[in-house]
Amino acid sequence: MNRKCKLPYLGFSSDTWGEVVVVFFSDNSVVGLMPLGLRLSEGCTLAGRLYRGSRLYDYIITTRVSELQCNVCITEEPQLFYLAIFEKDRAAKVFGKCACPKRFCDACLIGLCRFHYIEGEDVARLVVNVEKVYFRKKIPRVFVRASAALVEALVWLTKMPYMRCNESEEALKRIELLKEVVYRSTQRERYIKLIEAIYARARKLVNSSESARRRPRDEDI
Repeated sequence: MNRKCKLPYLGFSSDTWGEVVVVFFSDNSVVGLMPLGLRLSEGCTLAGRLYRGSRLYDYIITTRVSELQCNVCITEEPQLFYLAIFEKDRAAKVFGKCACPKRFCDACLIGLCRFHYIEGEDVARLVVNVEKVYFRKKIPRVFVRASAALVEALVWLTKMPYMRCNESEEALKRIELLKEVVYRSTQRERYIKLIEAIYARARKLVNSSESARRRPRDEDI
């Protein structure tokens, strides 16, 4: 690994996915924003995967762009992950005004993201070449169980639409356990509201899946 590479000091490694929020720009306008898992790769770069079904995947397939300027926001703030999934327009406005908003980002990596398409696969590989690093907070924040539980719950929630019925029910159980972790580890109203919203969305997905599965039987009766 490059001796001058500072990314490991920010928590990135080659064997573990680091969860971040990445903002993509074209002509200084936000064209995509989403949570992504990134790993340290060759030449002090960051590697990740972009799956079919996301807005950004559709954008790069439609426009056939091979690269975009990007901003990797490193944060432990679960609210940003929530906004990046369910309130993208609101989050885009925040990053449209400030490339590295101190309210949400502990540090930002500014660079160029290159996309690599694989024929026949529903995934695009991406590699981020980091050009600049901005630190917004000098003092690291302590690990907070509630924050980690919220991010983990969001990860499970985003996977649920692509799961089979039995798998989505198991995911709901996991989210319910994570909800209990939040309840036990914080009294912060914002965190409690977030986990309740995540759990409500997960229950709705499971209920919709069950309704769709039962409907043909009802029609046959």
